[in-house]
Amino acid sequence: MKFAMFARPVVTIYDLPETTRESDAGVVSTIGDEGLYGQVCQVRTEPGGVTADGITLPETMAEVVTFYGYHGYVFASELYFCGEKELRGYLSAELVLAGRATDVLTLPKVQGVRLAELERGAVLRRLPDPEAEDHTGWAKVGLVDGRSGYVRDVALEPVRFSMTAVFTQEAGRTFDEALAKAEGCKPEELVPRAMDRWFGGSEEAFRNALAEQAKKYLGTEYRWGGKSGRGIDCSGLVSSAYMQCGVLIYRDAKLVEGWPMHKIPLEQAKRGDALYFPVHIALYLGEGRYIHSTGAARSGGVVLNSLDPADPLYREDLVKSLYAVGSLF
Repeated sequence: MKFAMFARPVVTIYDLPETTRESDAGVVSTIGDEGLYGQVCQVRTEPGGVTADGITLPETMAEVVTFYGYHGYVFASELYFCGEKELRGYLSAELVLAGRATDVLTLPKVQGVRLAELERGAVLRRLPDPEAEDHTGWAKVGLVDGRSGYVRDVALEPVRFSMTAVFTQEAGRTFDEALAKAEGCKPEELVPRAMDRWFGGSEEAFRNALAEQAKKYLGTEYRWGGKSGRGIDCSGLVSSAYMQCGVLIYRDAKLVEGWPMHKIPLEQAKRGDALYFPVHIALYLGEGRYIHSTGAARSGGVVLNSLDPADPLYREDLVKSLYAVGSLF
């Protein structure tokens, strides 16, 4: 089995081994997701190989499954391929998350040369810095290609999610089963373990953190399949907020068995729960309001709306089609 790290700031993951397809509306993109720098994937089929479905891939594309269970096709030039030993070494290092768009510079000063321009959600290795006392406010980090540079400390957050399911995902095994196998626990223990590690076991703290992570994307343009500050879609927003808070949920806008989300009555919805509409998802903020990335022409991005008809942010079309609320609890 082979693996890879995403080696570009934002890597497009296509649902088909070609970038476009014909539709009734004309030629459309096959983008399904995006991989962010330093995140990892399992390589199911190498460029030019034959997939389990009998598809011969172009020499330029690889079939991958991300560490959170999304299947697709990626241009090989945007991946850093590696073996299991190298990847396990990478994952056991001190990893940090870009909590905002940030530059990696050659020097711990603003005049440094830019090595990379990364988006929120990118993963980097924190490296020892013998001159740390002289580099106050900066962190030394490693890139996937072995180069090192500096980013501002304030741009970094801990990586709260596990990427180890990349080693155990296989046909017939649900995502929760794969991650639990990799983490050495039972599937039902995954969420409580994340709560205990990052939020002191506090459900309220976790729910508040989800809302704050989602709000960081306010004003971001809507992008079909997007998952970065350059552009993000509805499920990209919600799944990214959960990921950055330590829980990996299904990436697309529906409830799927085998990921940690179950249906609850609307009247039980609390801050941080997910609202499901036909081919759309939002994050509930409480008091009737929710945050979502909408492709509607009048907004076209991440905005706040409301379930309350008396609220000026009310959207009747969505309220009428709301069919489920999803919760971890």
